[in-house]
Amino acid sequence: DVRLAGVKVGSILNMELDPQTFRAETRFTVQEEVALPEDSAVIVSSEGLLGGNFLEILPGGSDFTIEPGSEIEDTQSSVSIVQLLLKFVSGGDE
Repeated sequence: DVRLAGVKVGSILNMELDPQTFRAETRFTVQEEVALPEDSAVIVSSEGLLGGNFLEILPGGSDFTIEPGSEIEDTQSSVSIVQLLLKFVSGGDE
């Protein structure tokens, strides 16, 4: 799913690995009526310990909107729940 404020607004079409940058390139759709500011960001989020992942759109504050087919460069990968739990249990700054 692709979500905005927790609401599904689109779907992932495909994901590929860029062999030069080792980053995932993801193509996704967003409903036509959702006009995203051009400075929006995308984060890979998790539904919880046992849930799946989804793309979360964080809208920016720009007055200009993203055109269909445009690229969003501001991205963040998901946070590993296991790593967070291990850090909490060890109480450390590892």
